[in-house]
Amino acid sequence: MGPVLVFGHKNPDNDSICSAVAYAHLKNLTEPGDVFLPARLGPVPAETRWVFERFGVDLPEEVSHVFTRVRDVMTEGAVSIGPDATMLDAGRLMREHAVRALPVVEDGGVRGLINVTTLAELYIEETDVRGFEAHPVTVAHLVSALSATVLVGDPGQVLSGGVLIGAMEPESMRAYIKPGDTLILGDRRRTQPLALEAGVACLVVTGGSTPDQEVLTLAAERGAAVISTRHDTYAAARLVNLSHPVGGLMDSGMLITGPDMLLSELAEDLVESSHREAVVVGADGSLAGMVTRTNLARNLRRRVILVDHNELAQSAPGVAEASVLEIIDHHRVGDVQTAAPIMFLNMPVGSTATIVAERYRELGVEPPAAMAALLLSALLTDTVLLKSPTATATDREVAARLAVRVGVDAVEFGMEMFRARSHGRVFSAEEAVRTDLKEYRSGDAVIAIGQLETVDVTEVLEHRDEIISVMQTLREARGYDLAMLMVTDVVREGSEILAVGRTRLAERALGIDLSSGSAWMDGVLSRKKQVAAGMLDAAGG
Repeated sequence: MGPVLVFGHKNPDNDSICSAVAYAHLKNLTEPGDVFLPARLGPVPAETRWVFERFGVDLPEEVSHVFTRVRDVMTEGAVSIGPDATMLDAGRLMREHAVRALPVVEDGGVRGLINVTTLAELYIEETDVRGFEAHPVTVAHLVSALSATVLVGDPGQVLSGGVLIGAMEPESMRAYIKPGDTLILGDRRRTQPLALEAGVACLVVTGGSTPDQEVLTLAAERGAAVISTRHDTYAAARLVNLSHPVGGLMDSGMLITGPDMLLSELAEDLVESSHREAVVVGADGSLAGMVTRTNLARNLRRRVILVDHNELAQSAPGVAEASVLEIIDHHRVGDVQTAAPIMFLNMPVGSTATIVAERYRELGVEPPAAMAALLLSALLTDTVLLKSPTATATDREVAARLAVRVGVDAVEFGMEMFRARSHGRVFSAEEAVRTDLKEYRSGDAVIAIGQLETVDVTEVLEHRDEIISVMQTLREARGYDLAMLMVTDVVREGSEILAVGRTRLAERALGIDLSSGSAWMDGVLSRKKQVAAGMLDAAGG
């Protein structure tokens, strides 16, 4: 299986990303038998980018879904074979590695597939020893299959005639031989020269015997090859069928897929096809792995840990089909369901970062300064510099401890971070509305509430009309009953509320007048506790 993905919610905020990175770091330290990979479900907020750059931490990769991909179930390091190898080589590789098929690779690219079905067909045809007319071989191929030695001739000589067994009297045998044929026989000294005179291209001498020098000389004069094998004539005849090069018998119409293709899409093709396997190739055409029906039957799912959310609507597409191993959150309990009991750590604190920091302490791990800085920044943004009513005594204690570890003053560090959010940036109404937007459902009502934190609300409100226009467009496109934006001033400790749609819901729930398009709410800093909770109650009523 691939790594365990650790990620926060859609439209990630600082807490969502920082907590995922720090928790993945902790899990990798405390559970070294597995790999935990942080990820994010959207663009990086400015303050997040600032703290990551300041402390030299790599930003997590963005993922668009957690549906099971081909790469999550494929067999990596698949055994392959070259087109010039013999079918005997292919059979031995299959038996050695207990596989039913081998990708045929040449010059770094996949050219075809050889499987046990083709091998079985060759064995079935032993009753009529298969010649080389349809699929020529070289002397070298024959030597390889028979573990033989070249006594005379060019190993690169191509054999394209029939194959005969010299079990008759010489005169009778001659009637069967055609020019270009290969003859398998023991130390029949009368038949050997006669066959060469009849035009055979290759003599296969069995039992480890060596023809007389006169026969070898005659073969050289006529351009024929003579090889000697220790196998008896019966065994040699059986092995001749397996001397065919793989490239001539491979299936070039095999199923091919890419590692990032959804497994559900491949599964339908694989189950309905005559193939039992699909070859996985990279963007450059190189072999990446194999997927068999057995891989499908294992029903493997991507493993994930959710932080800072526990609702399907806020999570990655496909999470309902994934294997959720843990949830670390500080929001209300949502609708994520699991097949088995998991660790669901949900605490009434101001940020998920607080919970992650506490897990470090509980497990006896001192977070590196960089991880402590990420957690501190997340805690401060989610609690608005510890001024939000969601901030608890635990948040304050953890913030003080992290600040000491980082070597900063928590408030000064937080203010610097909030200033970095808008420093040198051109204002974008789209970004202001969409960056930290969360959806809430109560009954039939769907409410979207965004939050933009700033050190100067007046700068944002200069773009009020543009923001309202974007909100209206978004509401109509997504079918929201009400779309709201909290522009939170961390210095004045309050929020300007902008709303479109069923604004009466907001007026009734929050006790404000939105007739002018917005309203100031002093002391309102928390979306979750001071706005969303009231909105949901009002919508439900």
